[in-house]
Amino acid sequence: MVAPDPVSASPEEDRKRLRKLERALARAEERLVDYERMVDQTQHLLNTRIHEIEEARTALSARTDELEESETRFRQLAEAAFEAILICEGTVVLDCNDAAAELYGKPKDALVGSSILQCVAEEAVEEVDRQLARPTDEPFESSHLRGDGSLVPVEARVRAMHYRGAEALVLAVRDITEHKAMEARLRHLASTDPLTGIANRRHFMEQGRAEFSRSGRYGYPLSVMMLDVDHFKRINDTYGHDIGDRALRALTQECGYALRGSDLIGRLGGEEFALLLPSTALTGAHILAERIRAQVERMRVMAPSGELAFTISIGVCALAGDDDFDALLNRADKALYAAKHGGRNRVVEG
Repeated sequence: MVAPDPVSASPEEDRKRLRKLERALARAEERLVDYERMVDQTQHLLNTRIHEIEEARTALSARTDELEESETRFRQLAEAAFEAILICEGTVVLDCNDAAAELYGKPKDALVGSSILQCVAEEAVEEVDRQLARPTDEPFESSHLRGDGSLVPVEARVRAMHYRGAEALVLAVRDITEHKAMEARLRHLASTDPLTGIANRRHFMEQGRAEFSRSGRYGYPLSVMMLDVDHFKRINDTYGHDIGDRALRALTQECGYALRGSDLIGRLGGEEFALLLPSTALTGAHILAERIRAQVERMRVMAPSGELAFTISIGVCALAGDDDFDALLNRADKALYAAKHGGRNRVVEG
């Protein structure tokens, strides 16, 4: 027996189903277009990022090569430098040149990895540490240690830099031993009488004024002497200036034998000398002046025609309410003038 055919849908229902399918298809097509657009955008973005990464990789490679070349040049320059060059991270030495090894008397391997503060004199550690903490590239003087424990005066500079891709410091150190020796020689020349080797007038007055201030501040006694060679012009006229100069040198040497380390003798000009006696009262100064006068009187200077004897006159005074050192010295000068007019070869208090 044959089954009956199902009831056919009406034409209106068929049209509704068709429109529904068409709308679904349209939405699917829109989503497909959006998806394809998103895929295109993602692919474009991916291609852009790949390009940027390649450019960055190329730039990084070039920068790395540039840094390596720069570090190579820096190392070559450092090795060619006459001053010590040390690369530090904080206080730790990362690298150094041959000049640094020579300066500190240590092999480079011993310096690298150690603290630079181990190469600094104890009294200079704080200053060097401060300079490393705040590099300014301004030169500063310090005292460093050699491998044998000896000290060397140096001038140093610290500058921040990039080294092997990290922050670091470059420390340039120069040995200034010769410079300091030259400074000392210049100071000596500027403060010393070239004939006798004692203090010249400028240095004596500077020291005298400083000692005058200390004596006034702390109540210490202070005495001064003014002394002069008797008839010195006659010595020059009779024996010549060479013998006169020899007499002045002998006089200052004789005075030096009688003075303490804290005392100072200076040549104020010609045959006129002054002595500064800190912590010395008038009585002690007078006794010393008389001893010097007697020693000079017994002294003999060799001359072509035989032995030369001469005497000195001395004015001595002590601090007693003077306005300044010049006033004190002026009183001693007046006492010297009185000794001259009193017959010479004597000591007069002022």
